[in-house]
Amino acid sequence: MAKTRRQGFHLEPPAGLLNDPNGLVWYRGSYYVYFQWNKFEKNHSYKEWGSFSSEDLVHWQFQGSALVPDQTYDQNGVYSGSGMEIGGKLCLYYTGNHKENGCRTSRQCLAVTEDGRRYLKLGPVLETPEGYTPHFRDPDVFQAENGLYYMVIGAQRSNGRGALALARSRDGQTWDYLHPLAYSQQYEMVECPDLFLLDGQYVLLYCPQARNNETDACLSSYSAYKPVDFDPETGLLSPEDADLDQGLTVTDGGFDFYSPQTFTDGKGRRILFAWMSRMEEAEEAAFSAGEPSVHCLTMPRVLHWREGRLWQAPPEELYSLLGDPIQPEALASRTFWLGIEGLPGDRPFSLALHGGEAAVAFDPAAKTLTLTRTAWLTGRPETKTCPLDQLNRLELWSDRSSLEVFINGGSLVLSARIDPASETLGLDVRGADGCGITLRPIHCI
Repeated sequence: MAKTRRQGFHLEPPAGLLNDPNGLVWYRGSYYVYFQWNKFEKNHSYKEWGSFSSEDLVHWQFQGSALVPDQTYDQNGVYSGSGMEIGGKLCLYYTGNHKENGCRTSRQCLAVTEDGRRYLKLGPVLETPEGYTPHFRDPDVFQAENGLYYMVIGAQRSNGRGALALARSRDGQTWDYLHPLAYSQQYEMVECPDLFLLDGQYVLLYCPQARNNETDACLSSYSAYKPVDFDPETGLLSPEDADLDQGLTVTDGGFDFYSPQTFTDGKGRRILFAWMSRMEEAEEAAFSAGEPSVHCLTMPRVLHWREGRLWQAPPEELYSLLGDPIQPEALASRTFWLGIEGLPGDRPFSLALHGGEAAVAFDPAAKTLTLTRTAWLTGRPETKTCPLDQLNRLELWSDRSSLEVFINGGSLVLSARIDPASETLGLDVRGADGCGITLRPIHCI
């Protein structure tokens, strides 16, 4: 059995390193997914935008390079950003990174396309304002109910603390900085913001980041969200909502999920992709050994706001990849879908995969759900535990080297890259007697 870590149905470039999803958009009948890409090596030494496109969220075409660092203002990296259609054109906003004599300059830049193939750079549209360090990046652009365009930028203030900044435009090309939108006292940087209206509720996605400001090194970071009350007329949040250290929820309870970005598609759905990694440098090197590329994006997820939290579920199109039901003993690949319905909610449950490569366990007494995997650097088990009152339904999507587990219809999701080390494929399900269990192969295309 070939033990490739290269994915079967997740978006992954043919070579190099992928990280943040960028410029997600539905434009002229197609989905466009851009991403941070080092096409030369499996490290973070170079950054451009690569591109995938699709008409159905299932069949994807790799389009290669989209935005490359070929201008003075972005010569040291085309960093993350967002996209939206304005005036019939696809507008891509990104951070241009320029370094000279050890000093970084960050500018928010604009490129446009009308066919998703040829791109015209229009240059910087927003300089870094006073009061911020050059860690000023990841522009998130959206149009509010009043017709104005807003840009939320991840930032670090001059005092070394994290923040989000806000700019505004009437046409999407001429931008004015307004003011800080939100603050952190706990974290040195806040990056990858995404502010959007979902089911009548504004939701703010962001990534708090602990940094060593003296060495300019990232120490730790994760993806979080919180509901906010955004006033498009003033461009302000309430004081409580502007505190990024309070009222937040982890977006995904697993090991590998970062820099999520969302967009609205042609069906009016709010869809999310994220980078399926939080690996350290040594983990990246070990995981990608013998492979042409490293890292992938998560599956697309349809979002809803229910019961005061973010719900995430696979889009209906992905179910077309599922084959006919099979018995566990017929499992011949790591690409499969497992659905378990009618769990009692208050009884112990466990699921072990492939002799212990990974496991999911629900403890009703502790009211916790734990995801376990084998760490490929140490060979020892490592865990992520989330609070969970009841377990009624589980849906698991397994690829060649990843799991995405949707709990109770998507009220909780856990994502992880998995080292495919076991010689034997198999599932051990306990605590699901009398429940509806369905196992289907996933056909990779």
